Amino acid sequence: MWRFSANSAKWMAPVALVFSIMGISAVAVAQPCPVGGYAIPACPVQTDQVIQDQVISRLSGSVASARYPITVTVCNGVVVLRGMVQTAGKRDLANLFAWSVNGVIDVQNYLNVDPKTADDMILLAEVRRAFNKSAINAKRIQVRTNDGVVELDGTVSNDVDRWNATDVAASVPGVTAVHNNISVYGDNGSPF
Repeated sequence: MWRFSANSAKWMAPVALVFSIMGISAVAVAQPCPVGGYAIPACPVQTDQVIQDQVISRLSGSVASARYPITVTVCNGVVVLRGMVQTAGKRDLANLFAWSVNGVIDVQNYLNVDPKTADDMILLAEVRRAFNKSAINAKRIQVRTNDGVVELDGTVSNDVDRWNATDVAASVPGVTAVHNNISVYGDNGSPF
């Protein structure tokens, strides 16, 4: 890297002439962007407002929503994210989306994971673990959790497994209710 000074201007005129002969604009060479006392020949500048708009656009719908709004502020290319997201994965995705915007120098991610969702994710894992320990073939059972309520969907091969699925899910600490929507299908795929 070289330091831009009045002496640097002496050699810039011949360089600008060579560039103009080659059909390249000499504006970038004649007006370097000073950064910390050094000159960079071409310095694309992205304004904070443009960065903010692009980050908001990338976050909307995939990470941010009406239920989980995210505040984006930008100062000198540093993006600050604040708010709450549904999962830790969405927090990481917000970080990735912010870094992908041209002109971002740093991302400070202060997004918090919704504690209710975090509890539901833990509860979901515990219910799946209980199914894995049980004698029920739970490969075709889908489990959803919301504020301690477990919803079961899918198919099993007999009524005993259907009712046992309710008992297995209800036995997990933290489950407040179980909605069993499981259908009974035989081994040949036809309903009983």
